[in-house]
Amino acid sequence: MNTEKNIKETLVDKKKTEKKKTKKIVSKEFKKIKEMKEKLIKVEEEATKYKDQLLRTAAEFENYKRRTEKESLALLMNANEKLITELLPVIDDFSRSLEHAETSDNNDSLKDGVTLIYKKLMSILEKQGLKEMIVKGEEFDPDKHQALMQVESDEHESGYITEEHLKGYTLNDKVIRHTQVLVAK
Repeated sequence: MNTEKNIKETLVDKKKTEKKKTKKIVSKEFKKIKEMKEKLIKVEEEATKYKDQLLRTAAEFENYKRRTEKESLALLMNANEKLITELLPVIDDFSRSLEHAETSDNNDSLKDGVTLIYKKLMSILEKQGLKEMIVKGEEFDPDKHQALMQVESDEHESGYITEEHLKGYTLNDKVIRHTQVLVAK
């Protein structure tokens, strides 16, 4: 009986020990779960904060984009304002010359007036970076010139420009109109 009693006590002790171990394990797991829940709440709060930041930043960027597009459009629309303002006196001079031409028989004064207006206009355009290309006698360059035809020439070597048909221009060293030329064969 003693052994039976000892076995029962041993079994009861084992059960108590297992219960204690199980309680400890369950308690630890509950602590871990509680800690994980707290971390999850913190992470969700951070995620909400970052989402709000992202939405605000995206809205600010859209506003910036709209504002810069509007500013760029305004800049483009008024880009030539200074040039046009400088050209207004030339238009006035042309108008006066035309009025004078209707009432005058003197073509020399009309020619002189138009020449002065032309010089004034070219001066304004040169200030803006426009340059006339001087090409006669130069070697043909397809980046600057447009060949209309090839002609026989005793004065120029083959591949050189003999005559200019239409003037070419550069604006700030960029060709904006190719010179139309005749080229020696």
